[in-house]
Formats: sequence, structure tokens, C-alpha cells
Amino acid sequence: MTKKLNRRSFICYGSVTLVTSLLLKACADSPSTVILTENPSNDSIDNSETFKIAIALPGVITDGGWNQSGYEGVKKAAEILNGEMIYVENIAQPDQVETLSDFARKDYDLVVGHGGQFDAAIQQVASQFPNTFFLGVNGNIAGENYASVTTNYFQMGYLAGVIAGLMTKTNKVAYLTGLSFKGTNLQGKAFELGAKSVNSSVEVVISYTGDFNDIAKGKEATLALISTGVDVIYHLLDNAAPAVLKTAQEKGIYAVGNTTDQLDVAPKAVLTSAVQDVGGAIAYIANLVKNNQVKGEKYILGIENPDITKLGRFNDVLPEEVKQKVEEVQQQMLAGKLKFEDCTESGRDKVCVQK
Repeated sequence: MTKKLNRRSFICYGSVTLVTSLLLKACADSPSTVILTENPSNDSIDNSETFKIAIALPGVITDGGWNQSGYEGVKKAAEILNGEMIYVENIAQPDQVETLSDFARKDYDLVVGHGGQFDAAIQQVASQFPNTFFLGVNGNIAGENYASVTTNYFQMGYLAGVIAGLMTKTNKVAYLTGLSFKGTNLQGKAFELGAKSVNSSVEVVISYTGDFNDIAKGKEATLALISTGVDVIYHLLDNAAPAVLKTAQEKGIYAVGNTTDQLDVAPKAVLTSAVQDVGGAIAYIANLVKNNQVKGEKYILGIENPDITKLGRFNDVLPEEVKQKVEEVQQQMLAGKLKFEDCTESGRDKVCVQK
């Protein structure tokens, strides 16, 4: 069963459902990172009790990208686990703590904050509700009863950068996203590393619109980047993504899509897409929570999980040598010869490459 609540009705919502009290143990002193290589089995799942999942979304479930993928992932998990789900859209940062707390008070087994911008709120709320497990999607947190799950956006950003670095004619490419926080910043750093690995002359511009969903701001930022000579844009936006891609097409430049395969949005502009099925990642963690197997860790799913993380369809304009280079880099990643980790330099977050 799926329930949608707006902010007003959500506060008044009071249904009661028999739920399982989760007793979760994990080491919170030194959060570790788990690299997942296969999907969990559903064979041992006990569906005799209603499993309840809630998700707070920063945007709308019809954005064709980030928010829709999260919603569909929770819906899928609820169906697999014979459970119940609830979602609330357009949760602004000032409302995050209240929203997550209300879900926990209503005995939801798994409460999801959909985006790294929920990290602080999850850490604040989790200690108050020890029988609820909290999940930050694309976050960077881990504790006794909370975890984060991400696709390996280092890999995807790096691959997008390789393509941009090889396809640019002006030697100026851009990474365009909404807000500045660790997850979005590191994706930009990975994109820059990839571009410069194949083109030492390339300039990488990182730009923020201030909003993942504002269509006008997305188009405005795209036009501004193009006016400076940028001819390939890699975006990390939600509802504003189509505006970026279509504007790129109108102006005759290239783009790399994100989250879903976005080739059809702007078929003359989109070179490929960094497909990252965050919904599938959420469903993975929901299985673990249901089985009492989840840990307070940072879970990362990369291209070794092609059902979740992969490059989308290639545009026919991509030369064969570019495709071959991309395949070569992917094979290095799969062989463990090209790995990434977040690190710091002079107090600033960066991406370090291990070869």
C-alpha cells in the first residue's frame, strides 16, 4: 500500500500498524564503507508482518530523475516485502527534522531521507528513535541506527568526465548541480579528474543553481555556461534536468545525463547518461533492514552492479575511439586498478585516485 501526504495532512496522520521492532547493532565509532558486489536474496525474508517504509523527498516524484527514482525504489521495496510505504514531497531543509521525527513516531521501520542534504537531520533524529532505522541516500553518514547508501558516483562522474574531455572542441566543460554539499561537490571533483585524465588542456567549470528543481534557474545557468564557451555539460539536477538538456540541444552543444537514461530527452545533445538507480539501492537496504542484517555503514554500489549503476545508451555521434576509451576505463575499474576515495587537502574535500 502506498500513501501520499502533503505537509499539512502528514502532521495529522495517525494510522496504527503492527510493526516489527528492530534491534540493530553496529559500530558507530568508526563508520566503515561497504562496497556491494551482488544483490541480496529474498529467500529468507519473513513477510508475516507489515514492514513500513517512509521517504522524505526534496522534490516531486514526477521529475523523471532523482525524486522519481527514490519513490519508485521505496514502492518496489514495499511490494517485495509485502509492506506499506508513505512519501512526502518537497521537503525543505527547515522541515527535515520534523518530517523524519514524525515518521519515526508513527513506527515506520525504515525512514529514508532522499539526498545528502538530509544527513544532518538524520544524525540529529536517529538517537531519539533507536527502534527505527534511518537511511540517507547519497549521504555520507553512518551510526548505530542509521546508514547511507550511494551509487558509486566517483565512477560515474569520472566516466562522464572522460567523455566530456574527449568530446569538447573548446576545451571548456562544466558540471552543473543544485546545492553545494559534500556529495555534490565530490561528484564534480570526480568529473574534473576524468576530464583531465584524457585532456590536460581542458578547463572544468563547476556551477550551482541554488535549487535542484527550479526549471528557470536550470535553463539560465545553462545559457550562462554556454556563453563562456562551455560545450559539454554534465548535470546533477532533478526537475530542472530536462531544461538543461533541451537548452544544450537548442544551442548545439553536448550534455551528459544523470540518474536515468536521458538520451530521449534531447537526442541530439545527450552523449550518454550516468544511470544511477538510487531506487534499486534503497530497495537493497530495505531488504537488509527487514532481515535485521543492516549495519550502520556507508554502502556503495558501483558498476559491478550493472542493474543499478551503469552508463546509458551511447549517442551515435560518439566516435568509436571514444567508446573504446570509455570501455577501457570501465575495465580498469572492474579489475580494481582504478579506485577512488574521498580525502581532504588543506581542509577541503577532494577525490583521490588509486591506480
